[in-house]
Amino acid sequence: MAVTGLGAVTALGPDVASLERGLRAGTCGVVECTKFSTVGYRSSLAGQAPEPTPPVDPELIANVSRPDRFGLQAAFEAVKMAGLEAHELERAALVFGTGTGGAGITEEYFRLFVKDGAPPASMLVSHQPASVTDLVARHLGVHGPRTTLMTACSSSATAIGYAADRIRLGHVDVALAGGAEGLCRLTYAGFNSLRATSPDHCRPFDADRKGLNLGEGAAVLVLEDYERARARGATIYAVLAGYGITADAHHMTAPRPDGSQAARAIRHALRDAHLAPHEIGYVNAHGSSTPLNDPAETLAIKQVFADHAYSMPVSGTKGYYGHALGASGAIEAAICALSLTHEWLPPTINLTAPDAACDLDYVPTTGRAKRVDVVMSNSFGFGGINAALVMSRVS
Repeated sequence: MAVTGLGAVTALGPDVASLERGLRAGTCGVVECTKFSTVGYRSSLAGQAPEPTPPVDPELIANVSRPDRFGLQAAFEAVKMAGLEAHELERAALVFGTGTGGAGITEEYFRLFVKDGAPPASMLVSHQPASVTDLVARHLGVHGPRTTLMTACSSSATAIGYAADRIRLGHVDVALAGGAEGLCRLTYAGFNSLRATSPDHCRPFDADRKGLNLGEGAAVLVLEDYERARARGATIYAVLAGYGITADAHHMTAPRPDGSQAARAIRHALRDAHLAPHEIGYVNAHGSSTPLNDPAETLAIKQVFADHAYSMPVSGTKGYYGHALGASGAIEAAICALSLTHEWLPPTINLTAPDAACDLDYVPTTGRAKRVDVVMSNSFGFGGINAALVMSRVS
């Protein structure tokens, strides 16, 4: 499956170029949250993305949610990079993942309702999780299969795998897949109540980690049948070789401590890609920086890769832009495509004192120039919904 286009909006900037520059520079986009008051919370930090400006009439998107605008901007960028024409989008599939959709709009509606009475019902158009998918389809003229998935923090990784299946099954030749998420009080208060957030910058795999920093943004990948992409002369940035999905069926928020089902998702992805563990050259970890997730993910990697785990670079990039929940998997898939294209592995920033239970090569602090042929991206969601993507260099 060819990846011919990428689009991204993150706390590092409004496009893929700013994402790559921020990664190279070691920029931390996590700052004091200004979207709403954080007084009384465990954390006041967030990875806030810049206000998106997609190339459409501003009046047409004035009343949609921030994640909808993030998703639309990322989709436009991905389609432009892929060089797709309008007629090529008509039959394309469109799959988005999200965690809370337009919950921020719902919160604002309720605030105005309490203050002044019922606001215009039109505000609630962006309330539904599928509104980002509908908005992108409407503005880009995508008339093929349309799906919105919600599998917590693995939503957009799952969306990418599902979109690839639509192509493999012959339903479509082209698919747009990704995720969008916006900061809202619901998730911010919830994660703080769970004491899952960190009062300082998150430190994946570090002994002093205290939790995650929430973030927001979007990313979209254009997937195409490989031979079709080659025939039309498209630039192929990576190949989506396989994916795997499993469920822990263990706890509402905590991962299985033994990492067994996360390991199973990784094995499924390898099997789908027809690859052996030793062929993976780099893993972009879920790396949420929570006390339970990091050692469980480390165990999962060791179970699958055995001795190879200790020579294989693994890094967590959420320290750059925060945990964007339903959008994280797509953002990190885009980072993996950039790693293959530019032969550079992003570091785990803020990692200075490795946890004894996390004893792999996490590429601490500084990125690494390295050519790898195959990479993996892990996304492990609350409720134990695990997804792993395998991407390879163009042969």
